[in-house]
Amino acid sequence: METTNDSEKQIYGGFWKRTAAFVIDLIIVTVMALLVAGIFSIIPVLLDMEEVGFIKALHMLWPLILWLIVPWLYCVLWESSNAQATPGKLAFSLIVVNEEGKRLGFMHASGRYWIKATSGVFVHIIYIVVAFTAKKQGLHDLCAKTLVVNKKELQRHEQHPSLSPVSTNIMN
Repeated sequence: METTNDSEKQIYGGFWKRTAAFVIDLIIVTVMALLVAGIFSIIPVLLDMEEVGFIKALHMLWPLILWLIVPWLYCVLWESSNAQATPGKLAFSLIVVNEEGKRLGFMHASGRYWIKATSGVFVHIIYIVVAFTAKKQGLHDLCAKTLVVNKKELQRHEQHPSLSPVSTNIMN
């Protein structure tokens, strides 16, 4: 296991902050999915199309579609945006960056999300890895070569040349 000094440890988003951020994001995504489901459930009723075969099939697949697409777009669009984090992470001043401390692109954020989603389906314990890695990375972060860092600490390291460069801290 890698060792880091106290200054470097403050950069990385720890287990409990990330867990609390996840809970906030889960609540937001659940509300969004329920709103989208409600809207799309009302449309066929308003158009008097409830008995159309396609609509019936769509109603059976709708929960699967919602729970695949809504969380994916939520995470990826936020994490690849200028905000670099979902609202849950932003509540704790955390952002997601690549190994060089730069913003993720849409495809990179998508890869990170799908690694997290698929590995989380099989083994929920993988998130506990965050508590034991030097850079507080989950399995999905290790695979996608990303980090969740404290935005203020990252900026502090970038503004003070006397501190070791963040890219060095991140790469080590």
